[in-house]
Amino acid sequence: MGLDPDQPAYTRILGALCALILCVLLTAGLWPFCAPKNDVEWIKAGNGLRFGGDGIAASADDFPSSSSDNACSLEIWLEPGRMDGSGTILAFDSSPDPNSPFALFQFGSSLAIQTARVNSEGNKVRPRLVTRHIFENGKRVFLTITGGQAKTVVYVNGVLVKASSGFGLVSGDLTGRLLLGSSTTRNDWQGEISGLAVYSSSLTPAEVKTHFDRWMQGESPIVSGAESPVALYRFDEGVGTVVHDRMGSTHNLVIPARYFVLHPPFLESPLGVFRGRWAGWRSWSYSSDVCVNIAGFVPLGFFFTAYLSVARPISRPRLTVLAMGLAVSLLIEITQYFLPTRNSGVNDLITNTFGTAIGAAFYSPVLLRKFMAVLPTISSGSAPS
Repeated sequence: MGLDPDQPAYTRILGALCALILCVLLTAGLWPFCAPKNDVEWIKAGNGLRFGGDGIAASADDFPSSSSDNACSLEIWLEPGRMDGSGTILAFDSSPDPNSPFALFQFGSSLAIQTARVNSEGNKVRPRLVTRHIFENGKRVFLTITGGQAKTVVYVNGVLVKASSGFGLVSGDLTGRLLLGSSTTRNDWQGEISGLAVYSSSLTPAEVKTHFDRWMQGESPIVSGAESPVALYRFDEGVGTVVHDRMGSTHNLVIPARYFVLHPPFLESPLGVFRGRWAGWRSWSYSSDVCVNIAGFVPLGFFFTAYLSVARPISRPRLTVLAMGLAVSLLIEITQYFLPTRNSGVNDLITNTFGTAIGAAFYSPVLLRKFMAVLPTISSGSAPS
């Protein structure tokens, strides 16, 4: 037998359900309520840092550039944690738009290099150079990327694997704050980094091979003359919270105790996931997030409409609940700006409010009575007869 809507217990149960739904939504949207511990540790057997997910290391200050059109080079010795993994291995906060920094990405076994440019029409573009079949499971890779305005060349273990005359790489790309293990707006990577060097010149094929041999023999690259690096990190400290720049500059890398995002998004535009060939809307994770966001707010729309229609009758309860769903979602999205593992976006605001509208539209006294009729049997763990 169901509960009578005139019974005080009916009102209390509806109120408790509304409070429970609100608590669940706030917990799901704001967990873990604080910045997590930075998931970075020193490799026990050998040199290097291991990045486990929510992990980041960042330079203490910016890398300056005397001329943004100069050639440049980058050497990095790394091992991905997963062959099917993805994320930002390295990034420079070099662009006025934090969503388009210079960055090295892993996409499965492929390496992608991203820069930020302005095309002939004055529009911001994010060209990418992709080199496939770079990473093999369980194997360290020594990457050398060298280029200028007209050409970029990628070497793997001292051997040329790709050259692109349509993708430029200049010293202006390797400026700003240096980040390892994550991008400027959070795109975490799992793996190990055991060596890194930044140059303000384009390395020749002979220099690339010589540097690779020296790294593999446990020696530093040549640190004097024209081919000396701007910054050099050997990751041989083994302990502590600082990776020292062996060139003696102030570009030491700091390992913070808590994970952080350099430029956390705030109510990010929903249009970003639809732009370009790497658009996020194509992914299963995006579709599942949309479905979860909508479904999560359907109960709020249904039960708060029921509460304001039966327990605390007001005029236009659906419109009131729709505004309430928007307000709750806005509170969550604003608070997520201060939580580095969450993303504040307008897309969530739209889908959450849409879910609220669906729940409110589906409310009817008949459906509510049916739910309240089976509630005692659900809470007791027995099936309704």
